[in-house]
Amino acid sequence: MPKKVWVKIFFSISIFSVLLISGYATSGIIPTNVFMEEIDISGLSIEKAGKKVQDNLSKIFFTYKTFSCSLSPEELGINIDYHKSFNNLKNRTIWQKVLMNFQETHFVLEKTYDENKMEDALIAISNGVSIPPKDAYLEMEGTKIVEKPGTWGTKVDIELLKSIIIKGNLKNKYLIPVRSVEPKITVADLKELKPNILLAQYTTKFVKNPNRTENIRIACEAIKKTLIPPGEIFSFNQVVGPREEEKGYLNAMVILGGDFIPGIGGGICQVSSTLYNAVLLAGLEIVERYPHSLRIDYVPLGRDATVTYGIKDFKFKNNTPGYLLIDYNIVGQELTLSIYGTKDWTETIKVIDIPHHIIKIIEAPVQTIISTGLAPGESKVKSSGRPGYVVNTFRIIEIKGKPQKEFLAKDYYQPVPRVIEKAAF
Repeated sequence: MPKKVWVKIFFSISIFSVLLISGYATSGIIPTNVFMEEIDISGLSIEKAGKKVQDNLSKIFFTYKTFSCSLSPEELGINIDYHKSFNNLKNRTIWQKVLMNFQETHFVLEKTYDENKMEDALIAISNGVSIPPKDAYLEMEGTKIVEKPGTWGTKVDIELLKSIIIKGNLKNKYLIPVRSVEPKITVADLKELKPNILLAQYTTKFVKNPNRTENIRIACEAIKKTLIPPGEIFSFNQVVGPREEEKGYLNAMVILGGDFIPGIGGGICQVSSTLYNAVLLAGLEIVERYPHSLRIDYVPLGRDATVTYGIKDFKFKNNTPGYLLIDYNIVGQELTLSIYGTKDWTETIKVIDIPHHIIKIIEAPVQTIISTGLAPGESKVKSSGRPGYVVNTFRIIEIKGKPQKEFLAKDYYQPVPRVIEKAAF
């Protein structure tokens, strides 16, 4: 090719380059193939590119199946310096800007991270996505204990998601990484968790009263065959439910305000107190329990458990490794409540004694009533009254051969006044 032609070509390229550089430098238009993070800002001015990036990242979406939520970068703990980020682009040399036309160029936003804030935000997202696994469990079907399979759960991999956000290009949409979580207890495990041995039982006697007996029976039927998984808390009120006429409960004597008066469901506290003693003997953990205001006769001092629906409950925890099963039996005027569990618990814990110490005996006050029905100078005892007590109760347990004394409660039982009728004259 003649030398003149080469000179013309070189001259043309030089002129074109000068014009290109000059045009870009004066117009401030960003060349093609330029990206900020993963956002294409080609052909835009610096101002418009900045607005596009800010608009694009104003909300960051997180999705998994039907779940979706969005957070601002600030809520996610990401602080972006847009001014500094675009200055890095703006301050490139003329030749660097020219070269950007011929190759794909990626810029990264200037960011700082509050990782604690980010983790809190991702935990909140996780709470909306993660589903805990459900362990296999036992269920009563008629008189049989049936094994039911569990289900797998899902859990958000928070550390992985945080790493993706921090180490990769910032995006406005992320797919939440989720892993499957296997149930801890399978159907095969249940064979060792089935209640197969009597842990403890306790018997109390009740007075011959048809209404009271029926109330006791109804409450016991509600408790009968109750299965309590390991670690679960049994609530008497939750299992038995409200004491209502619609459920068949009848009027019988109850303690209210320090007096014995007729009330719906009288006798229920004998069920809760009998169960309390069986629970104590089984070595189970007491969660909630209240004494009566007055001393009762069917259990020793300090070993009663009063219940009032919605106010006072009796709760205990299944702290054994296996399931517990509650059952009852009524013969004549005797109520027996039994707790069944697994053999390994009986080999671990043994209840030696449940002693109580009377700290104080409170003498019954004397209440005098003037009666016009008595002869002058005559008097008679209308009610003999009962003393009150302050009592400490303990449980002595042998755990793997080592005896331990456990304080259960300090209870106060108020005295019942001795009532004397006297003649008016």
